[in-house]
Amino acid sequence: MMRRVYLWAAGFAAVAVLLGGAVTAGPPQSSSAGPSVAPRPVLDKYCVTCHNQRLKTAGLTLDTIDAANIPAAADTWEKVIRKLRAGSMPPPGSPRPDQAGYDALIAHLESTLDRASIDQPNPGRTDAFHRLNRSEYRNAVRDLLGLEVDVTALVPADAADQHGFDNMAGVLSVSPVLLERYVSAARKISRLAVGVPPKGATVETYTVPL
Repeated sequence: MMRRVYLWAAGFAAVAVLLGGAVTAGPPQSSSAGPSVAPRPVLDKYCVTCHNQRLKTAGLTLDTIDAANIPAAADTWEKVIRKLRAGSMPPPGSPRPDQAGYDALIAHLESTLDRASIDQPNPGRTDAFHRLNRSEYRNAVRDLLGLEVDVTALVPADAADQHGFDNMAGVLSVSPVLLERYVSAARKISRLAVGVPPKGATVETYTVPL
């Protein structure tokens, strides 16, 4: 039973390295911390004394930020959320909202940013999916599994771009046929990794030049 588990894990690793370890995250989940509150009254009462255009404490100005359009300054509000969650702002000794006030403000900011992210997702670069080329795949198998495998017998060579490079995203597409070749290679590599002999006889064809 344990050998089958190891075999499955090694096979998964051998296929995963082809995809460069990419992990796709699901859509962000909205905060469910409870009732929310509009941020402007809280900012004016507890924050803008230090974070204003005159003092610019920590490089943060909250007196002129548009609290009605939170997604427009998402990076700034993410910083605010981190400080609120850590309880580090307002600083000790300064007037602070109670815990319910903290939770309500955090809930409002997070839910607003989450909704904006769902409505207008930013997937980043989408022009090409950059997988590993054959040489990188061989090196990844060696580094992860400690195996020196001649992958030239298992997967086809990669096409090169106009400058002769075979590690550019534009030429490293993944077709169904190519993916099947890598899955087949992963099966063989995983068996080598856990010391399981190949099933049945194998056939290799060699062409001898005349």
